[in-house]
Amino acid sequence: MSAGEARGSCHCGAVRFVARFPSRFVAHCHCASCRRAHGAAFVTWAGFPSAQVDVVEGRDALAAHESSAGTRRLFCGRCGTKLLFMSERWPGETHVALAAFDEPVDRPPTGHVFWDEHVPWLPPLAAPPE
Repeated sequence: MSAGEARGSCHCGAVRFVARFPSRFVAHCHCASCRRAHGAAFVTWAGFPSAQVDVVEGRDALAAHESSAGTRRLFCGRCGTKLLFMSERWPGETHVALAAFDEPVDRPPTGHVFWDEHVPWLPPLAAPPE
């Protein structure tokens, strides 16, 4: 790993990517679409200018679906791992699922988006004990 990038992959390893720093943000998304797509209470995304994210292996294994008008979610067609998100709402940005990185990115999560859609059973998130 270079100090200026982080690599990652899908669960089966067919799709591998690299993202070059700096990222624009890292945040937890609580929108219903992300929750349903990932089967989780929220998804943590790292946002990058699209030119800084490259699929370096397995481009042919990538599949996509339009989860809402103007929004594409890319995933591994072999194992199903959700990897990338792009939307006309944020042109020129690619959001990468933080859990798919093999290495740390350049910043920790700093916020929650679409909190008004969060699941009611999620307890408040606190910093881990020191």
